[in-house]
Amino acid sequence: MKDLGQRNIVFNSFLLLILLAAFSCNSKITGEAILNKSIEFHDPENEWNSLKQKLKISSNFVYPDSSFYQLEIGLDNQNQRVMYSNNTLGQQVEFQKDSCTIISGNRNCEQLKWTHGFYHFIPGLPMTLKGNDAKIAPNAVDTTFHGLSCHKIQVDFEKEKWHFYISKENYRLIGYDFNKNFEAKSEEILGENLYEIGNMKLIKSRSWWITTDSLIYSGKDEIIGNSPWL
Repeated sequence: MKDLGQRNIVFNSFLLLILLAAFSCNSKITGEAILNKSIEFHDPENEWNSLKQKLKISSNFVYPDSSFYQLEIGLDNQNQRVMYSNNTLGQQVEFQKDSCTIISGNRNCEQLKWTHGFYHFIPGLPMTLKGNDAKIAPNAVDTTFHGLSCHKIQVDFEKEKWHFYISKENYRLIGYDFNKNFEAKSEEILGENLYEIGNMKLIKSRSWWITTDSLIYSGKDEIIGNSPWL
């Protein structure tokens, strides 16, 4: 009887371990859920979709070319308008849906079309991942990014692979990396500090690196002000 009791204890302990392992697997948070929690942290009142503001941005890059620009980015998200103004070069362009208007400067719409998507997508992360043909991998990975403990989620677009690093503590977006056309070379961005507009918390500054065999510091851009876009 004693041996039977011991076998029952061992069996019950083994069964408990199986149940705990199954519960752990089933309760692991998904990439989609982590993204939703990050959006809730950065934009709890869903203000991004109705944003109508001009952002003043200081852009200082040293690689591959040295450049220092003072930019003004107009975002009228409800009407799908984006304005890019490079005050240093005297270049200004405005996009609305599929139309483009050059206001000043010697570059044409084809040369500046990248600014349309870039300066709407990047400042609005992580909110801009929603409804943007993003394929979010179901599983997340626990890791560190620049020494910070975080969740890593993978998001694929048609020609780009992105990884987003989201704080375990409060779900703040810490940074991200991406490569175009799934090449080996990629870019890595560390977000620091927060810039508040209403109840939104945008990433205030971004430090950029290019990764090949090693990390090469590329530069930094930072939101330094905002005003209504009338």
